[in-house]
Amino acid sequence: MIRRNHVMNEDLKEYRDVEKYILDIPKFTKKNQREDMDGFYSFLGRPGERQKIIHVAGTNGKGSVCAYSESMIMATGHTCGLFSSPHLECMRERIRLQKTDIPEEAFVRIFSYVNQQIALYNKNYFPTFFELLFFMAMVYFEETKPEYIILETGLGGRLDATNIVKNKKICIITRIARDHMAYLGDTLEEIAGEKAGIISGGVPVVYYHEKETVSRVIRKKAEEMGAESIPIAETDLLNLKNNQKDIDFSIFFEYYGYYNIKVPSCALYQCMNVSLALYAMLRILGKQLTQEIAAEAVMQTSWSCRMEEIRPGILLDGAHNPNGMQALLQSLSYRQERKILLFAAVSDKDIAAMVHEITASGIFEQYIITMVGGARSADIEYVEKLFRNNTVKDVKTFRDAGQAFVYGKKARQDGLLVVAGSLYLAGLIRSLCKDEKNDHTVSTDGVDI
Repeated sequence: MIRRNHVMNEDLKEYRDVEKYILDIPKFTKKNQREDMDGFYSFLGRPGERQKIIHVAGTNGKGSVCAYSESMIMATGHTCGLFSSPHLECMRERIRLQKTDIPEEAFVRIFSYVNQQIALYNKNYFPTFFELLFFMAMVYFEETKPEYIILETGLGGRLDATNIVKNKKICIITRIARDHMAYLGDTLEEIAGEKAGIISGGVPVVYYHEKETVSRVIRKKAEEMGAESIPIAETDLLNLKNNQKDIDFSIFFEYYGYYNIKVPSCALYQCMNVSLALYAMLRILGKQLTQEIAAEAVMQTSWSCRMEEIRPGILLDGAHNPNGMQALLQSLSYRQERKILLFAAVSDKDIAAMVHEITASGIFEQYIITMVGGARSADIEYVEKLFRNNTVKDVKTFRDAGQAFVYGKKARQDGLLVVAGSLYLAGLIRSLCKDEKNDHTVSTDGVDI
C-alpha cells in the first residue's frame, strides 16, 4: 500500500515522471470498497456524470465495442470521450476525446489536481492504479464536456470503479469467458454475474447472447433492475462473407431495419462487436444513425492490436485467454498464407489452455516463445515445455522480445507472422514496427488494466 504522506509530498511536473509514478502504484494495491470510491468521487463533485454515459463490460471485445460506438457517435455529429484500458504504448491512450489522446499538459495538470484532492479528502483512502486514472478521466471530461462518455470497465463490473457513475444511457455486455477467475469467480455464470453488475435501474442493456446459462444471469439481473435486456447472437448475422482482408455481413433490427456492414478487418469476432455497438447506438441516437452513416463509421474505425496487420505479413492480436485465442484461430483459418506464431503471456492467464487451442488448430508451422510483462511474465521454460509437450513442430525461445521479433520477421519469409498471447507483447511489437532501430532494446514492463 502506498503511504498517504508519500502521495501528498509528490510534486511532479513532467509527463514522463507522472507516468512512471502511476506505473509504480501496485496494480492490486488494495481493492477499495465501492463506498470508498463513491465517497471520493462525490468529494470531487462527481465530475463528468452529467454527460450521457455508455457503460461497457465483458471479457473479450470491450475495447472494440467502445471504438465502434465512439465512431458512430462522432459520425452523427456528437462529441465523445472514451476511457479504456489497457494502453499499448502510452498511458494517455486510456483517456481520449474525439479519438485524440489527452495532451501531456492536461494529463500532468489533472494528475496534480486529483492528487491534491486525495490529500484534502482526509480519509484513509488512496485509489488503485485503475481508480486513479478513472478519476483523472472524469475530471478531464468535466473540463471538456463531450456530449457522450464511453466507460470501459477494468476487471469486472459490479465492483469496478467505473460503476460508481449513476447517469447511464445504455449498458453493453460483450462476450463472457473465463478470465481473471481469482477475482470474478470459477464459472461463466459467476463471471457473468459480476459483469452484469453494471446494469442500472431502468437503463437498457445490450448483450452478447451465446450460452443460455450466461444469458439467463444477465436477463435476471436486468429484471431485478427494471431494465430492458436486448440479446444479440451470432445467428443474427446474415450473409456473412469473409474476404480475408475484410468481412461483409448484414443484420436486421426490429424498427430500424436491415444494416449492411463491411468490417475493415479479417477478424470474424469484430462482426459481433460491431453489431453490439450498432444496436446500442441506435437505441440512443435513433434514426440519425442511418445505414450509410453507420457503414462509414465502421469503415473509419481502427482499434490497435485486434487482428491488426501493422505491416504486410505482420499481424498483431491481443488474444490473451482461451476464448480470445479461439476467436483469433477461427479468423486465421480463412487466411491462406503459411503462418508462424510469436507468443508470450503473463503468469495469471490460463496459458495451458491457450497453448492447447493453438497447437490443436494445426494452423502454425513454427512457434516462437518470448517473455513480456515484467514481473508478471510467465516463466519461459514453463511455456516452452507446454508447447513441446503438445506439438512436434519447431519451437524457438528468446528471452528478449526484440530478438524474437527479428527472428520472426526472417522466419516468416513470404508468410504471416502472428503476434498473440498478451496485449503487452502486441503493444511492444507495434512500437517496434514504428521504430525499427529498437529491434534489440525492448521494455517489457507494463500494466494491463
